[in-house]
Amino acid sequence: MNIAVIGGGAAGFFAAINCAAKNIGNSVSIFEKSNKILSKVRVSGGGRCNVTHACFENARLTEFYPRGKKELRNAFSRFNTDDTVHWFESRGVKLKTEDDGRMFPITDSSETIIHCLLNEAAKYNVKIKMNHALQYIYLTGKEKFELQFQNGEKAIFDRVIITSGGNANINSYDWISVLGHSIIPPVPSLFTFNIQGSPLKGLEGISSPQATVKLEGFKLESTGPVLITHWGISGPAVLR
Repeated sequence: MNIAVIGGGAAGFFAAINCAAKNIGNSVSIFEKSNKILSKVRVSGGGRCNVTHACFENARLTEFYPRGKKELRNAFSRFNTDDTVHWFESRGVKLKTEDDGRMFPITDSSETIIHCLLNEAAKYNVKIKMNHALQYIYLTGKEKFELQFQNGEKAIFDRVIITSGGNANINSYDWISVLGHSIIPPVPSLFTFNIQGSPLKGLEGISSPQATVKLEGFKLESTGPVLITHWGISGPAVLR
């Protein structure tokens, strides 16, 4: 089976590796629109890559997601936190748990995770094609998918897995809706605070290992590391 994966991030690599590993007859290709792969993995967790969270009860784990709890229960019943830890450790990547529950490679380097994913992709002959921005996708009469890229290339696939990430603009999903999928308007999830006219200007790069963040007029409050950025604040306390 000829399989295309749209998006060269962590989800794309993980999907491609498992498709190739489950059936050696599968030919799997990852298409990334930019000239970089796994770029968010490289910067996540301050460059250390927080792989997962030490929550091993599926019912409790779904409570941390604002939407899709029912769908996630089904997914976590087949692959959960325990499976994630085992997947990496069986490939030589040992993980550690910090006080706030975040799990990192013991090397404290995201490059460890990147090397693991790249090595597994190479092991199963996953093709990686960068600078391949998808322009159109068509369902042909033979129940196959024709992909057309902005560079003019075209290709036919039996299956397509979309791991292109989120986008605040709902129109950016038009190329998926033409296949008959309904698109639910996206909402913010993990994002940093952009503070217009921030009084912290000039302090970019300074971090606090333990700070409390509150929103005036709301009951929202979180404590943890905070990083001052060029546009406001970020870090685990903000993301939570």
